[in-house]
Amino acid sequence: MKEIKAKTIGEAWIESLKHIMESGEKIKDDNKNLREVLNLAVNIENPSEDDAIIEKFGDKKMIEWMNSNFLEDKRVPELKNALSYGHRLFNYNGKNQVEWVINKLKKKPETKAATISMLMQDDESYIPCVSLLDFKIRNDKLTLNVMSRAIDFGKKIYANLIALHKIQKIVAKELNIETGNLIMHNISAHIYEENFNEVEKLI
Repeated sequence: MKEIKAKTIGEAWIESLKHIMESGEKIKDDNKNLREVLNLAVNIENPSEDDAIIEKFGDKKMIEWMNSNFLEDKRVPELKNALSYGHRLFNYNGKNQVEWVINKLKKKPETKAATISMLMQDDESYIPCVSLLDFKIRNDKLTLNVMSRAIDFGKKIYANLIALHKIQKIVAKELNIETGNLIMHNISAHIYEENFNEVEKLI
């Protein structure tokens, strides 16, 4: 397993792009060609939204779309009308999982079980990319570990990380502690061939 450690989301994004383009295996998914690295971990020390790299190279519309996906309870037409991450986080079969995590950490700060599943029983036509969120209080900071089945690093990873950090901040604020590292474990980290030219300009 490869781990990329970086101070910011932007730095992690660029280093991940370099690694996938240099070491990724060429595969085909349906009718699309891509480069893929299996089991890539991205460990970000300071996942702040004030990020010069993202400000310069990130797609603001993608960031807005991803924030809406994570924070709003709705269905997402672009994803086969699947339930949003916001629904899975705040209305999972009627349960607010973020509130549940906050209460669990308040009662037992050292708990190893403040974990949210993003998978639901009716996920058939679309399996969400982000599958699990795990919150840990260690050294008086809130670390967020995320497991994803597959993430498009060419177009979406930085937007995912920004939105995930918003969730991390929501929990940390209620606990009155600082946020720590944001760590994302990606089973399939990939870049589509249609984005290769754009990616090459970044790296």
